[in-house]
Amino acid sequence: MEDIAELKSPEALFKALKSQHPALLRLLLWQDDQIILDASNPTARVDRETNFLRKFFKAFIRVMPFMRSPLSDFRGSFKNVRSVTKTIVSLLTGMVFQNDILSRLDNPIRTYFPEIPADDPKATIRIKHLLNNTSGMPTIDDLRDMHNLFATKNWLQTILRFPLLDDPGNSYIYSSANFHLTTCLLERVLGSSLLKFAADQLFSPLGISAFYWSCDPQGVPFGGSDLYLKPEDMLTIGKLCFQNGKWGHKQIVPRIWLETATQPIWKISDRDQYGYGWWINHGPIESSLHTFSACGVGGQRIIIIPAKKAVAVTTSLTGLHANSNAIDDLIFYYFTQN
Repeated sequence: MEDIAELKSPEALFKALKSQHPALLRLLLWQDDQIILDASNPTARVDRETNFLRKFFKAFIRVMPFMRSPLSDFRGSFKNVRSVTKTIVSLLTGMVFQNDILSRLDNPIRTYFPEIPADDPKATIRIKHLLNNTSGMPTIDDLRDMHNLFATKNWLQTILRFPLLDDPGNSYIYSSANFHLTTCLLERVLGSSLLKFAADQLFSPLGISAFYWSCDPQGVPFGGSDLYLKPEDMLTIGKLCFQNGKWGHKQIVPRIWLETATQPIWKISDRDQYGYGWWINHGPIESSLHTFSACGVGGQRIIIIPAKKAVAVTTSLTGLHANSNAIDDLIFYYFTQN
């Protein structure tokens, strides 16, 4: 690990990040209501296996077009933020339910999915289990499982046929299936397009006029990944959350929901805790600095550091063997020292 004594400036942090995490594309640091660093890395690189796969990407997509989403990193100037998408789904959950959000967390999902048989173990899954990855659903977060899901004609019905690996509420199993069930559920609550709701009620008030979000065959946004944003827009979302869901004079996300969602609910390890769609204090074990983070595989991050009045955003090339802990560690160390 880079000597933390040398991380005395934003520029030093950026240099250390490039060294420790070569896939880094962009670092945005916002503190005390101003951007203190906006730096890009033109030499970002990933592992050989990923480069080999990208070389044959176009041919591969022609054979299996349903794999475009899990393999693509960009759509024009928009970056696939990967599982940062899950945090956006958490925000939308609070926005859809508004003042009822806390009381709705205990609602069984069968309330919204009556096609689940009453004697199916999935009938006991509650909304809170989806949002904190404790539903018992199996993970679908590797290339093979994504392939199997995306090849089906109805992702919701496919997920509802998955056997549970554990009783709901009993253990933490990270799975994008939970968050796609959530987007399907929210669309049923709305009775209309969740994609349009997100555009009109979340992104547009923040001045985010363009984005892309991959959808299932029924037009429901994929809840686990594949939202494409610009880094500047990721920073705007981070600032919204730092401001307790308020933008200007408008309360976009209920404050009580952000306060609840960003508290640790499940301890995954000595290093990791999880709330409702948020990673809490995701960094060095010895750090006492409180943060809540939206994290995407490979190094996509929106990190809010309330005590430092700061937000950090990173985007990175997504490799098959990406380990992005250095991002969290170095940003923690920097803000601990400065």
